[in-house]
Amino acid sequence: MPRETATNIEIDGNVRCKRIYPVEDSKKTIDELQTIGISLTKEQAIHLATVLLAVSQKWDYIDITGFRLRKRKSDDTYQLTVTTKSDNKTE
Repeated sequence: MPRETATNIEIDGNVRCKRIYPVEDSKKTIDELQTIGISLTKEQAIHLATVLLAVSQKWDYIDITGFRLRKRKSDDTYQLTVTTKSDNKTE
């Protein structure tokens, strides 16, 4: 069996969370909101931290986007994406 190096490790970028706040039926308008929140299980927090650690080795700026209106029916979770603009990457 050949050896594998750390460069062969792939990380699943499909990050999920339990909830994103404010909830979709919030009575406040966008300009009244001063904070956002993300609720994670232990496993989801570890997954997000792993993805952030991996991309921070190459990217100078990181954007995290939460899709608070798109609840996945199979497990009642919400999607988080971790991205950067192409001009924000270190080469």
